[in-house]
Amino acid sequence: MAEKISVRQGLFIEDAEGGVLLANKCKRCGQVFFPKAIFCLSCSSDDLDEVKLSRTGKLYSFTTSNLPSMHFQAPYAIGFINMPEGIRVFSPLVIAEDKPFQVNMEMKLIIDKLWEQNGKDVYGYKFKPV
Repeated sequence: MAEKISVRQGLFIEDAEGGVLLANKCKRCGQVFFPKAIFCLSCSSDDLDEVKLSRTGKLYSFTTSNLPSMHFQAPYAIGFINMPEGIRVFSPLVIAEDKPFQVNMEMKLIIDKLWEQNGKDVYGYKFKPV
């Protein structure tokens, strides 16, 4: 079994329910940031709390590519997910033959292998139709 590494440290944690994205929230103005920010981009405060984002959101927009990329074989899909916390998360999407993508459809977070690199499995987050 290949070693498992994160695509970027601090983006998510895995737990008994699958996983959750880690963001931060400004204590002064309430703005939420994902990925985490060093300081609030709205009010410049550096007083930020770590928060866990919801595991579900709604598909805002998407595209499907039929050309391979450096890490993804065609066809693959990417899109923006509107989260209940008031932010949009950019993410790879899981293509499900029986559930074609539709704007505003419910999407669920999963933590999954994204690609292999130097003999290691690179893990990250994706969203799939509910």
